[in-house]
Amino acid sequence: MKLPKMVSIKQNFPHQRLEDVTGAVREELRRCGLAERIKPGQRVGITAGSRGITNITDILSEMVNFIKSLDAKPEIIAAMGSHGGGTDEGQQQILNALKITEDKIGAPVRTGADCKQVGVLEQGVPVYVTEIARQCDAILVVNRVKEHTAFHGPAESGLQKMITIGLGGPEGARTLHRSGAMELHKIIPAAARLIMDNLPIAMGLAILEDAHKDTMKITTLPPEQFAAGEEELLKEARKILPRLPVDKLDLLIVEKMGKNYSGTGMDTNVIGRMRIMGVHEPKHPRIQHIAVLDLTDETHGNANGIGLADFTTKRLVNKIDWDSTIKNVVTSTFIKRAMQPITLPDDRAAIETALESLGYVQPEEARVIHIKNTLQLTGMRVSTALFAELRQNQAVEIVGQPEELEFDWRSRLVPLP
Repeated sequence: MKLPKMVSIKQNFPHQRLEDVTGAVREELRRCGLAERIKPGQRVGITAGSRGITNITDILSEMVNFIKSLDAKPEIIAAMGSHGGGTDEGQQQILNALKITEDKIGAPVRTGADCKQVGVLEQGVPVYVTEIARQCDAILVVNRVKEHTAFHGPAESGLQKMITIGLGGPEGARTLHRSGAMELHKIIPAAARLIMDNLPIAMGLAILEDAHKDTMKITTLPPEQFAAGEEELLKEARKILPRLPVDKLDLLIVEKMGKNYSGTGMDTNVIGRMRIMGVHEPKHPRIQHIAVLDLTDETHGNANGIGLADFTTKRLVNKIDWDSTIKNVVTSTFIKRAMQPITLPDDRAAIETALESLGYVQPEEARVIHIKNTLQLTGMRVSTALFAELRQNQAVEIVGQPEELEFDWRSRLVPLP
């Protein structure tokens, strides 16, 4: 097959990196009056569990040091819903992979999937929290604020989700997701209010990252300001989310997917697909076919989001831990996201089959983009069919010459640098 020629481009997203992340954490903890909320000798839980947060070990270490300076007893508590297969061992495996360990952070790390119901919402939804959270005298909630991949509203991925889904444990995550994606934007704030009435939440530390994945902002919020403060932070996060440089594609080639890039392996806000019954598909971008070629080691076999693709490889499928993947999607109820795409022997076969199936366009004339993953969108390769459009985009720099797609002796696509 004659494949489209590709050229390297660079998207020039603004750099907004904090120069001193630990200093910013320290200053925020001082500024927010946390010393007045923590008593000497108290057992203070600091949440952890979200994957892919830049500088998370430095942030947690600085928080641990601050709590120790108050003569309190800090500990890291797992807050990851059903992730890790909903088991203590699976949670520990994820935290170890994130380098969130006692040796690295300076405080004990506690995992636990046992939950207890703490109330019922007006909608009749039971709300749970983990036992390890209930045993704390005070809790500091830590999370990155960004757009969610299943629903949109004033509270998406952030502090309130960490309280409700994260500290809810496997049972809490399951019961809240049963309400359906259309209701989560209302359920999560309501559940967060109920949990804050039943748990000693002392403070929240919210993280924003720029388009280069660098920490750009650290903000502390008292519990009574979680809702309003997080809504404003989410507005900022939406403005800086990196996206593809065009809205219409015939084929998107994704080198790797995994939960270290997005909770759904590939960010739905980038690829323009939801695959949730009853939820409208985004109008932009419009991508005819998606081919994903590999699974990251950091996702530990969890291929939640594989169903967002149309084509994949045996290499990826052979790495899937179906027990973990099924547990994840059944908990969320978004089962289409685990459906296996058309699976080809190798990268070349997946790409050629995807192009052949377009029908309405010759493969060499197709509008194609090749990316590393949906998180790193600064550098990519684009087909020459996109040149005219991209030349009008002042944020795009063409940095190479048109070349053939290159594969190695195993018919694997040569990765982006």
